[in-house]
Amino acid sequence: MPFKTVTSKLAAQLDRDLMGPEIGFTLEQLMELAGFSVAQAVLKEYPLAASTKTQVLVLAGPGNNGGDGLVCARHLKLFGFHPVVYYPKPNSKTPFFSRLVNQLKFFNIPVLNVDENWTQFLDSDSTVCVVDALFGFSFKPPVREPFGSILQQLHKVQDRLPIVSVDVPTGWDVDEGPVEPNSIIPKVLVSLTVPKPCASKIDSLETQHYVGGRFVPAEFAHKYKFEPFPYENADQVVKLSPN
Repeated sequence: MPFKTVTSKLAAQLDRDLMGPEIGFTLEQLMELAGFSVAQAVLKEYPLAASTKTQVLVLAGPGNNGGDGLVCARHLKLFGFHPVVYYPKPNSKTPFFSRLVNQLKFFNIPVLNVDENWTQFLDSDSTVCVVDALFGFSFKPPVREPFGSILQQLHKVQDRLPIVSVDVPTGWDVDEGPVEPNSIIPKVLVSLTVPKPCASKIDSLETQHYVGGRFVPAEFAHKYKFEPFPYENADQVVKLSPN
């Protein structure tokens, strides 16, 4: 199905409205639904029955996009995958993020810090895909360290190891698309709530596009000038086609 996009400014306002006093969602609720939808997109695109591989590398940044990745990893484990999380710059300002890490440890999901060797998991013989949850729609270039080095590594392996980007591929400007020299081309993009303008820059022959984050009614979608997406049954994601 064709899709519309909303600008980064409008997407930020949409989130503020959802978490404002009138509607009352919490960041934790939205992050749980977003991470769940990304995990479901991974399962749909890379079904366990179709491969002997079960390992997924999740790259989590310090912001809300990284939180989506932490949630995604937990659901991937429940789905039957074996996720490994690389979390080089933990969010120490918001206690909720520390609780997400504790949940991962409860599920025996390895969480690697900045000093540990995460690149060993960039092995297409054992890893199904890489979940790119480093930066979301609030990202402004350039990419700083240690994330610049991470992006370089992803760029090197993207032809043999699929990358699943959460909302906005790392190194892409939310409105303009790929702007970094080592910009990645994900095999899967999971737009959250509604696609951002950079989603219109993807090549449908290169990238499968899903929308997830099933938490807005039709009236709210119309307020932001997009149509609700036709989620089926209990699905949390819908596969889209280009404009």
